[in-house]
Amino acid sequence: MSTFRKFAFPSQKVADQLLASLQPLDNAVPLGNIDGFECYDILFQDACPASLNAYIVWPKPCGVHSFLGWDAQYEADYQEFATPNTK
Repeated sequence: MSTFRKFAFPSQKVADQLLASLQPLDNAVPLGNIDGFECYDILFQDACPASLNAYIVWPKPCGVHSFLGWDAQYEADYQEFATPNTK
């Protein structure tokens, strides 16, 4: 199942190293430097690789960018993973 996640990397060098392992059908959108972090939105063809988990961020839906048709899923994931204690 496809997965949409938002990421904040401490530097472009770290982002480049980790994003080099993306699969051909994964879609990464660079958002630029936000609050000192290199930020990306990535739509994975499958699950997010474990090597990227430490860099996932959860801005309030839906942040500065979203993939067309993924707003509702991001909001559901935000409720499940970013705000689990508010249920």
